[in-house]
Amino acid sequence: MLKIAIRTLAWAILLAIFLATVSPIEERPHLASGPSLDRMAAFILLGILFCLGYRRAWPFALAIVTVAAFGFEAMQMLTPDRHARLDDAVVKAFGGIIGVGIGLVVNRFTPWPLPGKDDRSQ
Repeated sequence: MLKIAIRTLAWAILLAIFLATVSPIEERPHLASGPSLDRMAAFILLGILFCLGYRRAWPFALAIVTVAAFGFEAMQMLTPDRHARLDDAVVKAFGGIIGVGIGLVVNRFTPWPLPGKDDRSQ
């Protein structure tokens, strides 16, 4: 059950990042930090969730965050008020890679299924 919840959250976060990336600039959410930190933090979270949700398929998680980083950035060329930049895509991809790395460490040191949970399918 926990695995399904994490996977659902990972896909929901991916959709939210997509919508924020291709929406008009005035509708993009802004945090107190700069936009590069926002981008990196979102993709770190995404990488962690995909790595935890697809525990044994971490290369899949790595591919998802990397393709999403460059693909979402490229999609900005389809909107007149946004601009695609290679350095933004690299920041996003780097954040995703860091997130997958964190997820791998968590997976390594966390027993699955979690204690007290009856989730035998990993």
